[in-house]
Amino acid sequence: MPVHAQRPKVRLFVADDLAAGVSAAPREEQAHYLTHVMRLATGGEVALFNGRDGEWRASVEREGKRISLRVEAPLRPQEPAPDLWLLFAPIKRTRIDLVAEKATELGVAVLQPVLSERTDVDR
Repeated sequence: MPVHAQRPKVRLFVADDLAAGVSAAPREEQAHYLTHVMRLATGGEVALFNGRDGEWRASVEREGKRISLRVEAPLRPQEPAPDLWLLFAPIKRTRIDLVAEKATELGVAVLQPVLSERTDVDR
């Protein structure tokens, strides 16, 4: 894709596999969003992603009252999830369960407590 090419303003998640020439069917609420909220007409551009195949440019096609999205070209490849490790020094009155909860929410794969010169653990 040339650097000067503009990305579509609308980005949408679909569960379908994405490849050039494939037609993806948006869910009912997604179709409403595209046609009534974003007011995309036939030929309007959308960026589609599914978390597996990367991000793809697609265009809106109408079939009566229904719409479909014709996948055209890749915009960017799917990046692998980072391998995040959290090394932390336990300190006074730290709630390790809260650290574990928030780290998990952020996608941390490994939690590793470490002792340092300044670590002062009281139970």
